[in-house]
Amino acid sequence: MDDTPEIREQLSRAWRSTLDAAVANGAPPQAVVETMVTVAHECFAEAFGATAAASYLQLLAEQLRAGERCETDALVRGQPEERPSRSFMPADAEALIDPDWPTRNDLFG
Repeated sequence: MDDTPEIREQLSRAWRSTLDAAVANGAPPQAVVETMVTVAHECFAEAFGATAAASYLQLLAEQLRAGERCETDALVRGQPEERPSRSFMPADAEALIDPDWPTRNDLFG
């Protein structure tokens, strides 16, 4: 399977839907995010090795710091802060994903 921006966008929507569904079912948002990150990191380390996983986390941290610096610079210059919408999934795409799948018992046979 090719790795394309479209596939990455689809996967991002699936992760977001999973997060939103878990929170909608009563899970604390911070616990959901931390658990998703932990599982993803563990899977990354299994697939690519612990060093690569650590390097990737470092790269992500640097990107977040750079974003924070840009936001701070914009605030200092007096430019309005533009935050992206939390949900980037189109409404019709949400209908394609069963919102109850995280709590179903028949997912794996």
